[in-house]
Amino acid sequence: MFYSRLQEKLASGKTVVTGEIAPPKGASPDVLLRIAAGIGDSVDALNLTDNQRGLGRMSAMTAAIFLRQHGYEVIAQMTCQHRNRIALQADSLGGAACGVTNILAMTGDHPKIGDHPDTKNVLDLNSFQLIKTLRTMRDLSTFESGTALSVPPQYFVGCVANPNIERAARLERKIQFGAEFVQTQIIFDIDKFAVWMHDVRTLGLHQTTPIMAGIMVIKSAQSARFLRDHLPGSRVPESLIARMEAARDPESEGIAIAAELCKKAMAIEGVRGIHLMTVGWTKAIPMVIDQAQLRVS
Repeated sequence: MFYSRLQEKLASGKTVVTGEIAPPKGASPDVLLRIAAGIGDSVDALNLTDNQRGLGRMSAMTAAIFLRQHGYEVIAQMTCQHRNRIALQADSLGGAACGVTNILAMTGDHPKIGDHPDTKNVLDLNSFQLIKTLRTMRDLSTFESGTALSVPPQYFVGCVANPNIERAARLERKIQFGAEFVQTQIIFDIDKFAVWMHDVRTLGLHQTTPIMAGIMVIKSAQSARFLRDHLPGSRVPESLIARMEAARDPESEGIAIAAELCKKAMAIEGVRGIHLMTVGWTKAIPMVIDQAQLRVS
């Protein structure tokens, strides 16, 4: 049984490409629609971030519902840092009722690093527990507490992995908790990613759970340095920063680097697709897809 178009395409064996959107820092839907329209035809699904880097934004689930009602396939990120288990379950039911059938369960970023540093961190559930809770709601038709649901939600549950700093065994545990697809954190070191994927294949995880490699499109050397200095676990090589600094056209170079990384990642056995991310530069995503010859149909 398929719960979403994304799940069906991943099961088909075709290359899948998703693109990340940060909901706006405001209440107008026009900005959200404009960004979605710019990349929607190039990707299989739009991934809505959930207050990434601890910054306040429009609700990821609300943004996902809005775009789903406009015909887009969406993935709603759901993070544990800012909501307790009651709120997380309520949001997942609301999303399912409105057609959001892909949820990416994440721990999220601590609020102290964002624009509300005095905010109390919740973390009632961690990402493993959230995955299990979402699967319990869908498969057993009960809340995490055991209380029965009148109608169970239908969604495809994903998780995040960081090949830069985590062992494949951690991903194995998330899959045991119920994760059904994987989007990795940003990958710049393809050699390290290849070693991680070897471990993934040794455990047989790629045979049951499709894995999408996360690729960041960088706009400038300054952006690369920001990732190096402020995003723990991103592992930005100094050689990449130097390449961006030497480029006559840094934006074109950033697109070329991302396209190269996409091709190398897709050449690794077990990689089923690409998840493209930017820092406020979503219009670059279709350019990377074209240059990397990633076809979305």
